[in-house]
Amino acid sequence: MWKVTLSDLRLHADDHAAVSEVMKSNWLTMGPKTAEFEAAFARALDPQTPPTAYAVANCTVALHMALVALGIGPGDEVIVPSLTFVATANAVLYTGATVVLADIVGPGDLTLCPDDVLAKITPKTRAIIPVHYAGQPCDMRRLVAECKKRGIAIVEDVAHAPLADCIVHDDEPAQALGTIGDIGCFSFFSNKNMTTGEGGMVVTRHPEIAEKLRLLRSHGMTTLTLDRHKGHAYSYDVVDLGFNYRMDEIRAALGLSQLSRLPDNNRRRAEAVALYREKLARIPGLEVPFA
Repeated sequence: MWKVTLSDLRLHADDHAAVSEVMKSNWLTMGPKTAEFEAAFARALDPQTPPTAYAVANCTVALHMALVALGIGPGDEVIVPSLTFVATANAVLYTGATVVLADIVGPGDLTLCPDDVLAKITPKTRAIIPVHYAGQPCDMRRLVAECKKRGIAIVEDVAHAPLADCIVHDDEPAQALGTIGDIGCFSFFSNKNMTTGEGGMVVTRHPEIAEKLRLLRSHGMTTLTLDRHKGHAYSYDVVDLGFNYRMDEIRAALGLSQLSRLPDNNRRRAEAVALYREKLARIPGLEVPFA
């Protein structure tokens, strides 16, 4: 029996109302509510120049899509942290590429160690997946600089860190995690800062990558079912080997409702962390990460 729950999911009246509204609409597959959620999430990341965002079934498929969109496959290597959920590595294996594990900084910093990343880079390295563990940013300043010099892509695993940010360049404001690398992948699993039950988002600032992601999400089809339903299109072509990685309207509606409370949820989590640190600091010999 848990004395302190692993996660404390609290659904509000507006969450129930949002889902009920979609149920009454009789359109449950990916449609206008999903597009609204994508636009709102992109604006939350960057109100001035929002990235392109696509809602997907979960963060695992977001990572898989990201690597496929970058053209990664057999013979390539992708560096991932040794401390992460298995999905980060599995996404690499789905493409046929090789997983290369790099260490974290240490007990006080559980994010990817740039020094070990540099030691693991080979001519076969095509991408690095930094994981912003527990909402704490990796050393993106150094990773971006090193990857840019070598032509290596960065796919950010932002499962723990929606709306967290960091400074990459001294003369620029902080950037939202997930918008710094080539592609960012988010999770809306039930124990995350915001939830759709299952679900995720993949974002990018690169138009050519965005178009690949759009096709990959839905069977490589040039138009969607909603387009044809509304008479905006009457047929479709399949132009790529895609997947069925779409989000449905029910989860998108819940995501919109949850997104409206995300800044407050993040603030409450920060307050809880501060309280834990205060109490745990009284225990001799106990080291708390990111303190």
